[in-house]
Order: sequence, then structure tokens, then C-alpha cells
Amino acid sequence: MQYAFYFDQSRCVGCETCVIACKDWNNVQPGPAQWRSKTITEVGSFPSVNVYQLAMSCNHCENPVCVDACPTEAIYKREEDGIVVVDRTICDGNLECVRQCPYGAPQFGDDVSEPIQDPSWLTPHPMQKCNFCWDRWAVGLKPACVEACPHRALDAGPIDEIMEKYPDAVRTVVGFPDSTKNPDGVTLPSGDTLPAIFFKAKEALPIVK
Repeated sequence: MQYAFYFDQSRCVGCETCVIACKDWNNVQPGPAQWRSKTITEVGSFPSVNVYQLAMSCNHCENPVCVDACPTEAIYKREEDGIVVVDRTICDGNLECVRQCPYGAPQFGDDVSEPIQDPSWLTPHPMQKCNFCWDRWAVGLKPACVEACPHRALDAGPIDEIMEKYPDAVRTVVGFPDSTKNPDGVTLPSGDTLPAIFFKAKEALPIVK
């Protein structure tokens, strides 16, 4: 089975409630690490400007490039639900996952956000990221970001159910990174990451003349 996200770009108003809910539930302290983020893409020029919000986290790809990139095998994909997780006890902080992930999912804390090092860690601040709230799924709850969104722009569930629930969903929207290239624009040797996320696109507003 594979869990997947759904994001309705036409509903998102950029309030960042999902970002805060994620930090709160997962105890991600203030600092550089942010498991879910929100970006804005502006298209056009005044007075004809379209603004597109995008709330995104790890996409728990069907073909996760981070797994292949990690030399310590700290990142792996769970067979039972497709969630990509990181074993922070064997991460050595080499940043290969950051260099390859198209979506900026791998995150790292600092001395302020993680002032006390866990004795099991190899490095003071091993990689951390969205775990799809696997602990919430275990008790029948959807991810914190999904439940918190006041405009119901987010949803999540088994990929087959998401595809059935949203038959008109598309695989990309304005602002979403190319799933075949790393952050430097280099084509990934492993091919398309196949992110487990579906979208409803926001239609552009009419051009003002």
C-alpha cells in the first residue's frame, strides 16, 4: 500500500495553519527545520498577476531518490504504507539527500532548536523530515496538517482511495518542482521520483486589459 497527499491549490489561502500544526504535533522546535512549508509563485505583471500558493512536505515518493542517495542507508521506505522515514541514529549528516531531493524535504536542526544531543546520534543534528504522521494513522487519524487546514485544501489516504475520491486530480501545479531533477536542475539518474501527491490546480484569473 502507498499513502498519498492531495492538495487543492484553489482552496489554499496561505494561512500556514498546516505548517504550525505540523510543528506542534511533531514537536519540531523553532529553527531552520520545517517539515511542511508554504511557497508563493507569482505569474504575470501588474495589473495582471496570478498568485499560486503551494503547501508541501516530503512527498513519500514511490521512487524516492533520497533512499538511493543516502550512503549510510538511514532513509528507507516502509513496505506496509510507503512512508519514507529516516533513522536518525545512523544519519551522519552528509547532506546527499538534500542535494538530490527535488522538494527540499530533508531538514536539519541547529544548536538552538536541538540543544541536547541524543546519545544515539552519530552527529549533533541528524536529518529529520515529515513522517506522514505515521503515529496518527496508527490510531485512525489523518496527518496533523490535513486535520488542521481550515479551508480543507489538504487530504491524505491510500493512493487508490485518493485517486477514486478525486478522479480529476493532476500530478503537478504551478510552483511544484520537476520530479525528475535535483535542486540544481540536473536530471536524476534514477528517473522520475513519482511523488505520492495529487493536486487540483488553481485556475488563472482573467487578464486585465
